[in-house]
Amino acid sequence: MKDIDYACAVARIRYNEMSMLTGADMEQLISSPDYDSALHRLSDFGYEVASSSNSSELLKKEIEKAWALVSEIAPDKSELNVLAVRNAFHNLKAALKGYVSGGKCDEYYLEPSCVDNEIITQAVTTGDFGLLPEYMCDAARESYAVLTSTGKGQIPDVILDRAALDTFEMMARETGSGMLCEVAQLLIAAADVKIAYRSILTGKDEEFMDRAISGCEAIDKKSLITAASEGVQALVDYISSTRFSDAAELIIQSPAAFEKWCDDSVVRLISGAKYSAFGFEPIAAYFLAKENEIKTVRIILSAKQNSLPPEIIRERVRLLYV
Repeated sequence: MKDIDYACAVARIRYNEMSMLTGADMEQLISSPDYDSALHRLSDFGYEVASSSNSSELLKKEIEKAWALVSEIAPDKSELNVLAVRNAFHNLKAALKGYVSGGKCDEYYLEPSCVDNEIITQAVTTGDFGLLPEYMCDAARESYAVLTSTGKGQIPDVILDRAALDTFEMMARETGSGMLCEVAQLLIAAADVKIAYRSILTGKDEEFMDRAISGCEAIDKKSLITAASEGVQALVDYISSTRFSDAAELIIQSPAAFEKWCDDSVVRLISGAKYSAFGFEPIAAYFLAKENEIKTVRIILSAKQNSLPPEIIRERVRLLYV
């Protein structure tokens, strides 16, 4: 596809960006006296509150609307796979755990997914992982083998989480988007740092970390594992030597603070797409930004349900795209 083929699509994106929530909108939600008042305010902002029985359904509808938009306007639908592939791997995890435990799995599926959920369910229940896309097959087979032989889910989770991010990076490269490649690098680095830190806290050895950690251009896998093996301070010192130095202290401060840093960093990476008139990046950036907006609304609504004070909520609110 040529960039000019995206001109109309980007014009639609620009129009829809005008209805995205701003910092001032989020402040109104935060200042709402209670949960019901916050829902009423969301209705004023265009969220379909009246037709939703609860906040989960409300936010699900909002992400469905965003996905329907990008699916409608994208000239090359295959490029959208990169935006939905992590959910596909999540759904594979849910299907595997549901199969082994004998429980229902479809209620844990996330949308959008670039792999039909019925295919995922069929692949798991029949053991025919050839039904899945090639990029999922090996991880699915390995996870299935471990889960059915041990009944323990940690290693399968590690296998699929790593495969999800590696596949996201592969698809990002295939789109030719430098922006998405940068996002992939950030997400892999953040995941690797979290794994390293949790490995210290739980006493995991280097063999476990080697299996779980992907490594990327910004975070050298061997150096990260070596640092984690030496303890928390060595890990912080190593992270401080990378371009993610501003997150070094956050990882030990709190998981919530580190997650906020990661989400805010993604928004900073995609923000340049607001000024591009052509190509796939404005479409991808809009959808990622909408996911971030919905996550922020979820945080606020959850805080309201738990009667948290506004100052605490403000600490958790994400950087916004508009």
